[in-house]
Amino acid sequence: MEFGVKSHKAVVAIFLSITLFTLIRQWMYGSWHGMRAMTDFMSGFFLIFGFFKILNIKGFAAAYKKYNVVAWYIPAYAYAVPFIQVSIGITYLTRHILLLSNVINLFIMTIGFISISIKLIKKEILPCACLGTFFKHPLSILSLFENALMVGMALSMVIYHAI
Repeated sequence: MEFGVKSHKAVVAIFLSITLFTLIRQWMYGSWHGMRAMTDFMSGFFLIFGFFKILNIKGFAAAYKKYNVVAWYIPAYAYAVPFIQVSIGITYLTRHILLLSNVINLFIMTIGFISISIKLIKKEILPCACLGTFFKHPLSILSLFENALMVGMALSMVIYHAI
């Protein structure tokens, strides 16, 4: 498996595309609203990342079980995560059951953050399963950043929707 700067191009390109989508949506609304922008960003993130995982669900689950602490003990969790993420993406896009979606998102991404942190601290070199098996890149600070970003946005949205 070849890793390196080029191996992160797909993730960076997708993040930039989702950011552009979010900016265009905000422009179309005619004003900027932080919570709405986060909801738009997260809808794109979970739809794209979830669908890539579903395309090769067995490969994703095998890779995910190597580093996710919940999937180590509950293998079915690795198969459920992509479908949960697509469902969360749809709820963000449609603006339905946002508090529940954010709580579920917060759980999944916090577990991911902890799991990736453990592997990075141990300096284990494992493939990241964030985009399924189609793009070969290692767990890295970029993987940790993705999860931290989603945790931060979900936490702020849980607080926002709970108030």
